[in-house]
Amino acid sequence: MLKTIHTAQQYWDVRSDLFANYYKTPSTFDKMFRKAVYLRTAVALKTIQQYPGCTVLDIGSGPGVNSVSWLKNSQASYLSGIDFAESMNQYARKNAAEEHVGNRCEFIEGDFLEHDFSSKKFDVSVAVGVLDYTVDAATLIKKMSEVTNKAFVISWPENGLRMFFRRQRYTCPVYHYTENEIRRLHDLCNISNLEIIRSQGGWVSVARK
Repeated sequence: MLKTIHTAQQYWDVRSDLFANYYKTPSTFDKMFRKAVYLRTAVALKTIQQYPGCTVLDIGSGPGVNSVSWLKNSQASYLSGIDFAESMNQYARKNAAEEHVGNRCEFIEGDFLEHDFSSKKFDVSVAVGVLDYTVDAATLIKKMSEVTNKAFVISWPENGLRMFFRRQRYTCPVYHYTENEIRRLHDLCNISNLEIIRSQGGWVSVARK
């Protein structure tokens, strides 16, 4: 029997609660085998904390659990989340209101690569768990650089056993990278201040301007 193939939007549009629980109520399995999920969140928070009063763009913000955590644990002045799955945005708005940070954030339905930010820029932008589903990483990182003033954080999955099982389980395409590819993609944006942190099953990069 052939596996049904979905777009990333279709796959995640019905999984807002599942994805939120990875962060809010992690299981023992999550803690053991999804350590990269928590590391990338922590790296993003540390970066945001380095710029008091900053504005933040959370690309692929999903259910907004990370967004809310970053706002509650930093002096960020405002956060904009963008996600193409409206069920995720609805969850994020509700969660932000319940956590009393709804006045410091917004969640936009849309595709980051197609969204018109006009001349608006952000001090810090974050894309964690996004490049896994991005066909054109070069275009995404270039746009991130264009809309960011100070620093941007990205998580990068590598090829390996975990990626093999994800490809068997997921019904949407997933992608992987090497450390050399990560450096090359940042070079295309003339980023010289680049930190690459090893994580379980990949890396997290912090590019500073």
